Amino acid sequence: MKQIEVVAAIIRREDKIFATQRGYGEWKDWWEFPGGKMEAGETPEEALKREIWEELSAGH
Repeated sequence: MKQIEVVAAIIRREDKIFATQRGYGEWKDWWEFPGGKMEAGETPEEALKREIWEELSAGH
C-alpha cells in the first residue's frame, strides 16, 4: 500500500476557526483545513509553513 505523508493545521482565533474552500477536483466547494502533502526532505513544520503560504497567497 502506498503511504503519503500529509500535514494540516487547525488555526483558531477566539471562537473562529480558519478553513479553506477547495476550488478544484472531486471535492470542489468542500471545506478543509490548510495543509497538504509533504515534499521529499521536508520536515512536517516546513511542509506546513509552505502549504499555508501557498494556500493564503493563491490567486494574489
